[in-house]
Amino acid sequence: MKKPLKLALIVLGSFLGLLLLIALVAPPIVKSYVLEHDKELVGRELGIHRLRINPLTGGVRIKELTLFEEDGEHPFLNISDFRTRIGLFGLLRNKVKVKRASFSGLKVNIEQNHDWFNYTSLREYHASDDTNTVDEPSKYEILLNNIQFDQSQLRYADLAVGSEFMLNNISLKIPSINLSSMRTDVGLDLHLGDSTVLHTQVLLTQNASEYIMKLQVDRLGLEVLEPYVKQSYQVDSLKGWADLDLQIKGNADHLLDCDVKGNIIAHNISMKDPQGNPLASIDTVVADIKRFNLTENYLDLKKLHLSGVQANYTIGPDKVANLDLVMLPDTDTLASTDTLETDEKAPLSLIIEDLCLDHANIVYQDQSLAQPFNYEISDVVVTSKNLRLDGNNTVELQASLNQVGKLNAVWKGNLSDLENQDLALNLSNVKFSDFSPYSVQFFGYPLEHGTLSFNSHNVIAQGQLNGVNKLHIASPELGEKVKGVEPRMAKVPLKTGLYMLTDKQQQLRLDVPVKGNLNDPEFSYMDAVMTVLGNLVVKVATSPFRRLASDGDQQYLGFELTQRDFSAAEYSQLDDIAATLLEKPELEIFFEQRVDHEKTIQELSDLLLKRDYFLSTHPGMEQQTLDLLTNEAIGSIKWNDKGLCAFAEQCGEKNKVRSKKDVASVALAVYGKQAEDLLMMLLQHKNEQLRSYLTERKGLEPERVTVNLPDKESMKEYHKESRYEIRLNIITE
Repeated sequence: MKKPLKLALIVLGSFLGLLLLIALVAPPIVKSYVLEHDKELVGRELGIHRLRINPLTGGVRIKELTLFEEDGEHPFLNISDFRTRIGLFGLLRNKVKVKRASFSGLKVNIEQNHDWFNYTSLREYHASDDTNTVDEPSKYEILLNNIQFDQSQLRYADLAVGSEFMLNNISLKIPSINLSSMRTDVGLDLHLGDSTVLHTQVLLTQNASEYIMKLQVDRLGLEVLEPYVKQSYQVDSLKGWADLDLQIKGNADHLLDCDVKGNIIAHNISMKDPQGNPLASIDTVVADIKRFNLTENYLDLKKLHLSGVQANYTIGPDKVANLDLVMLPDTDTLASTDTLETDEKAPLSLIIEDLCLDHANIVYQDQSLAQPFNYEISDVVVTSKNLRLDGNNTVELQASLNQVGKLNAVWKGNLSDLENQDLALNLSNVKFSDFSPYSVQFFGYPLEHGTLSFNSHNVIAQGQLNGVNKLHIASPELGEKVKGVEPRMAKVPLKTGLYMLTDKQQQLRLDVPVKGNLNDPEFSYMDAVMTVLGNLVVKVATSPFRRLASDGDQQYLGFELTQRDFSAAEYSQLDDIAATLLEKPELEIFFEQRVDHEKTIQELSDLLLKRDYFLSTHPGMEQQTLDLLTNEAIGSIKWNDKGLCAFAEQCGEKNKVRSKKDVASVALAVYGKQAEDLLMMLLQHKNEQLRSYLTERKGLEPERVTVNLPDKESMKEYHKESRYEIRLNIITE
């Protein structure tokens, strides 16, 4: 062998031996160095099971590479098999070229607790100490080619809410990245659970801080949002799935400060209350996001369409609504300021350029009533253009009521100013009997028949409600009073009032004004309406006659007991009563005679005393028929008349009256018993006269007119002028 060739072989052999020695010796040395200085290099402990280096090809292979959490025990990141190959000759030209980088079995564990992440310390460790320092351009050009992730997994857990989900079967391929310019397209495909597929593309800009991400998710299960919903609401479950097609533009240094646009389509969303009963569901939600920025608290939707909404609002027997059960108490939802600090955010700015809700159905149930109330509002359509939180809005609503009725409403107002609102409402072809449970609850009577229409306009200004409500009911009918129920307005004569309010064509028309302060915790719109209706019914039922006097809600006909006949004014009032009863043949009337016993007996005793005094001064009149109670001469005698006083004193001495000089005392003592008999005779005469006039002269059926004599006890408790108190009732067979 020639000497030069022999020398070349020796050099080559020595070089190969050196490379072999490096391949054998370098991995343990590198591995040992890395494990001893891991915290200096990366800020945390590392674990390496096996390291191989091929100096000929520039290949490196690591088995079971682990980056631990801060505790040094639990893995934050683990790679089952990492392989890379670096072009060695490129180093001579200041070019680092990674020909291949393969990650197999990558597992990443990310945990969050409010603003803390388990990778926060890594970011802080590698952050520059001087934010004003400008990095000098690297003299090396770094190229990464053929980067691939297979069979990888990402776990995310939100410790604050107890949420956890896994990203499985992550597949990521990156053809190339130029780290000098950071311009690249990254494509990521992964599976979340058994059905969700996610695809992303990330475009990094020149300075590597700004990025544009395209995110596409198919069949994302909404169960992952359930823990976050439970932070604010007590729900049993949240189901459904969604498709997302979004573009996210932001800065890697401020991850939450990004703009999002794109489309979200959700399907078959359902939520159950804490008892597992259906609360609400939506067939489809379509949201076209024009711009969303979480940091700015800004959301602009070009379109929000909801279809197939099903909602249940139920008030239980304990008067607690299912929505009240869903809402968490304030003490549970508000964190202590000592343990949690939150940054002040700008108020939410919400714009919905095109809002539409259709094919919605709402079931309202009130089980707190004596008779449960069930009502269905179906075919609901809600539309609005340019709806926003901080501006004036107009929302239109249409719906069917229990399949036959119609609802139309227009709301104008500002969502951020609830003390100034305007609502116009129109109901038509509503079945009166549908609201029978509330009629029983408030008045004790069921609603059996009638068709209702209702026009309402309610304006709220500075928290003060001023409402105008026009009610029209055709052919209203009530059933018999329900036994065993104590109605809230038991004293309201609903049946009589309803009958009185209905005209000859069986039409009832009412104006029901409602006023109140919405800031008053005792104010209830339903109670306000019922109170107005109740008062109106009472007034109509007890005050149906225009020319009669009234004492509060009680109408009455006054009369002079000592007059043998009614006056012209009293006859006129009786004519008004008769006309009303003739027009309403189903009504019967009750006259309750009321007299102040003590006062009347004194008056009659006084008259009897004057009569006897008058007769004593007119001897020729003893045997004549004398109308004692209407004789003007007798009535005109004064109490200070000397003859009367002397006559009274003589009567007092004769009847042994102590106060002989007190004319009134003498009259009561001497003529009191006679006055008692005269009183009953006069009352009976007045009653017969009243009954005869209404039945014989005016033609009312006798069975429809009842005139009751007062008993002695009631007369002793009554201390007003003599009168007939009037009560009406509907004749029932």
